[in-house]
Amino acid sequence: MTVTLDFEETLTDSPRTRAAMEEVESEVSDLESRLEKLVKLSSHMNDGGRQYCSSSRHFVDALRDLSHHSRKDTILSECLEKFSDGLSKIIDSHVELLENIQFSFKQRLLLLLKEDLRSFRDSRKELERCREGLESALQHNAETPRRKTQEVQDAATAVLGSRRTFRDRALEYALQINVIQGKKKFDILQFMLQLMDAQASFLTQSHHAMQALHQYRNDLAAQVHRSVLEAAREQRDMEQKLSIFKAKDMSDEDSVLQGEDASSQVVIEGYLFKRASNTFKTWSRRWFSIQNNQLVYQKKVDVLTVVIVDLRLCAVKLCPEAERRFCFEVVSPAKSCMLQAESERVLQLWVSAVQRSITTAYSDNKRESGSLRLPHSPAEAPAKQKGVQGAQDTVLRVPGNASCCDCRTAEPEWASINLGVTLCIECSGIHRSLGVHFSKVRSLTLDSWEPELIKLMCELGNNTINRIYEARIEDMNIRKPTAASSR
Repeated sequence: MTVTLDFEETLTDSPRTRAAMEEVESEVSDLESRLEKLVKLSSHMNDGGRQYCSSSRHFVDALRDLSHHSRKDTILSECLEKFSDGLSKIIDSHVELLENIQFSFKQRLLLLLKEDLRSFRDSRKELERCREGLESALQHNAETPRRKTQEVQDAATAVLGSRRTFRDRALEYALQINVIQGKKKFDILQFMLQLMDAQASFLTQSHHAMQALHQYRNDLAAQVHRSVLEAAREQRDMEQKLSIFKAKDMSDEDSVLQGEDASSQVVIEGYLFKRASNTFKTWSRRWFSIQNNQLVYQKKVDVLTVVIVDLRLCAVKLCPEAERRFCFEVVSPAKSCMLQAESERVLQLWVSAVQRSITTAYSDNKRESGSLRLPHSPAEAPAKQKGVQGAQDTVLRVPGNASCCDCRTAEPEWASINLGVTLCIECSGIHRSLGVHFSKVRSLTLDSWEPELIKLMCELGNNTINRIYEARIEDMNIRKPTAASSR
């Protein structure tokens, strides 16, 4: 089972989480419309007589259309395509088969359509209601002045209750998303298996067409069975994890994500209230993060607004005299930004993260200044060339690297640094044409090579990579190219 939405990510209710939920909901809506179309067409197959052939052809087309719903799922797409081809050959066969087809619909797809998908939609509405309640409680809590002690306590209690309700609904909704993503696949696959089993049993005239799918059906049934068992185990694990999450003490830190180590691109991210710089000094709740030595916020998952361009030029200070609680200010030569956290603990996390980021930015700048020094004299150029030659010798000494990984041309002078292989000039050109998202090509003789990159090339090499990429070329009747092969 593929985990579409992580429980920890769900609790943050970030724009990224909301976008993931919207994507799943769009897929569910698309699936529902396709299933409704498929169910409608299946009923036409029971009209019999002259309508049988026409309705059956539309039904087969609908099956192929359903495969477009899961193009990335090769198992499901291949299943739908193969079985649709088989159905096209037996369209004029026995009318009795239609009763078996109708039974398969009721047992699998109608149940998925009428119960599972509609229950999912109801859960979504309940989650939206809880989110609105939490937003309202947080807004009221943030606006309550510190001098009104009773109102502060009441607002905090309301936030706690709303957060608990939203937390439970969000975790349950995340579980439902992950389960339904797997269940829809298995229901469709099992429906297809039942449908094709009925065809094999009743359509004697299409024996040869079904015989071609016999082994595939057996393999798919075994694969579905294994997948169902595995999904059941994963569902049980997720339910146990859900229980652990529900049992954990609720904390303000649930809404804050911090980088796991110093190399993380995002140092910290979470919701903060930001005071506007206009005349009215209004406050807005935004998803903030520190990344690439910048302080940014976002309202949509792919749109970043930079608040502080360079943290090296900034200072951070607490604001105990501010009207609102838990406020701090990030000050740069050009501007200042007043921010408000949800609690004292979250305030400490953000202030510490900003201070840490400022220190790290200075350290990184010093290291880069020392490592990017250009040669000051012609005498340094031969030393650089000697280093490049040493890299080439080291890489070519790896077993298999003395000839091109693809065509076996001797003395390759190019390499794919993300695949870890050496290439001749012809094959390197083909790799470049694929794009850098497939293969990043670098010269062994002209480009500079970092020690870490040389170490990676030595860990991989042509022999190791070809044992993976070319493991099944004989089974697939694919011929390995040679130096004489055309592009």
